[in-house]
Amino acid sequence: MNPSPFGEVELIARLARIFGAAPSEVVLGIADDCAALDAGGPDYLLWTVDTLVEQVHFDLAYTSLAQLGRKSLAVNLSDVAAMGGVPLYALLSLGWPPDRDLAGVLEFGEGLASCARDFGVAIIGGDTVASPGGLSLSLTVLGKVPKNEMLQRSGAQVGDLVYVTGPLGEAAAGLEILRRGLKFAPESAAPLIQAHLNPQPQVAAGRLLARENLATACIDLSDGVATDLMHICRLSRVGAHLHAADLPIPPGVERVARMVGREAMELALQGGEDYQLLFTCNPDQESRLPGFFSQAGLMLPQRIGKITPGKDVVLISDGEEKIISGRGYDHFRLDLVKSLD
Repeated sequence: MNPSPFGEVELIARLARIFGAAPSEVVLGIADDCAALDAGGPDYLLWTVDTLVEQVHFDLAYTSLAQLGRKSLAVNLSDVAAMGGVPLYALLSLGWPPDRDLAGVLEFGEGLASCARDFGVAIIGGDTVASPGGLSLSLTVLGKVPKNEMLQRSGAQVGDLVYVTGPLGEAAAGLEILRRGLKFAPESAAPLIQAHLNPQPQVAAGRLLARENLATACIDLSDGVATDLMHICRLSRVGAHLHAADLPIPPGVERVARMVGREAMELALQGGEDYQLLFTCNPDQESRLPGFFSQAGLMLPQRIGKITPGKDVVLISDGEEKIISGRGYDHFRLDLVKSLD
């Protein structure tokens, strides 16, 4: 397989040009976490879809089918959270290898159902097919958000502050433990492994940010801070400075990084699958964050940087500046993907 001359972002942009302009009732189409549709009434409808492929997104050597079921829905709910929405319904398309026991589908379904119950989502239909090339699945989630509250990637302004709702790099570190079979104290390994196998979509935090008008832009961290913040910057026509000393990197992530000969900063910025929310906040609203998050029983978000003029995402570490724009997970750029192997 040869590296593509362009990456995932450019591929999506080229497809968007092929598909042409969306009809007027589509408020948001390609380029945000969800598509938004105005079907009348006080809310926009939110649609999102995510696909998981065996040996790309998961490995059944260390992921149970029940865990996969939960995660497959959770990653979609994270997209709805990034829009400030409430998830409502889901459709499942499942490609199951014909040489595997169909009882596994039921185990997968139990995990999917448990996540759906936790977030009040109804599984209302879908499709099943034989998949000789390995297990694959796709979930489509429908949600809603009040029209005057929807969060987007495109609202960041120069001077806004950059925040994340939780720790960075845990999922990437957990994957390293599982994939390499690292010897790690169970009590230290557990939160990292759980971050990879059982991500927690920040639906409550997303609703809070939207309802209280605390965020100017928002995205969920699926591909890593470096890539996902660049999405906000590109659509908002701004740049950003990140401060390495402010990144919430847990000690366990730092230890795993040392064990595998990588930098903890790399896991935090490029590892992906944290499924926290990265958002920008007007400085005038910053003082409101602690009270609202504490009252809701949520972890206080961490400020990690600032929106700047220009177009690059710049990491400031020990007084040095380094452009890191786009250095995250990309399905079609092997030069970037190999750095995660």
